[in-house]
Amino acid sequence: MSTDTENQAKDSDKENAEDVPMPITAHLSELRSRLVHSIIAILGIFVVATVCEMELNQPILSVFRKPLEARGIPLHFMELTEPFFTYLRIGLYTSLFLTFPYVMGQIWLFVRPALYSRERSAVWPFIILSYPLFVGGGLFGYFMVLPIGYDFFLSFENEVTFPTLSMASYLSLTIHLLFAFGLVFELPTISFILTRIGLINADWLRRNRKYSLVVIFIGAAILTPPDVFTQTLMAGPLVILYEISVFVSQMARPKEVSSSSPQSSTA
Repeated sequence: MSTDTENQAKDSDKENAEDVPMPITAHLSELRSRLVHSIIAILGIFVVATVCEMELNQPILSVFRKPLEARGIPLHFMELTEPFFTYLRIGLYTSLFLTFPYVMGQIWLFVRPALYSRERSAVWPFIILSYPLFVGGGLFGYFMVLPIGYDFFLSFENEVTFPTLSMASYLSLTIHLLFAFGLVFELPTISFILTRIGLINADWLRRNRKYSLVVIFIGAAILTPPDVFTQTLMAGPLVILYEISVFVSQMARPKEVSSSSPQSSTA
């Protein structure tokens, strides 16, 4: 007991030593520096990606239209300015995707001094794992959901109706779906943070499983186009991710809880 008390006192002294007040001007200067670095990185990659897309025969758009290649369906533009603004959007999406780890690092460097050590230990897994999980969700949507979903929608083609797909609308739908799948794959890391903070625990997640299933299908309906087929394709992985989140929450529970539970049971 005395050893635990001494360790807690040392941690408290360390946190107080690190919690050095800073004037508001120093905070603003630090924020400006982080914003400038982030904006420069985003603009730099944006210019490079946009120029490459315009000059190198649309390499990024070709990746997005892979699900259409099996049926040999081309993309069209309905307005005179549609290709130009589509290239700009592709450059922006590419820049945000590639610079996301750097921007998250800049945010972490700005926020980190204001956090205690326990708060840092709760946040750093999200900083490290958020990008790989987001990419994993996007890849799952790209290789598993888009081919099946787009093939289903294009199966309505016949001798009377022919698909004419716009560049802008096709890109918007594809990016929307990939972003949605990347976002839902963040569920385990969000569960980890909320557990470490003390807002949820594994038992709470188990008790509210039936309500979570309802929320999952409502969320899938909001994040996907208004059809049952695509909603089911998203809701299925979400259910699996929820079960993974229960396991993550069980592993991430604070040590104080696990160490105090035997004492409470003994009492």
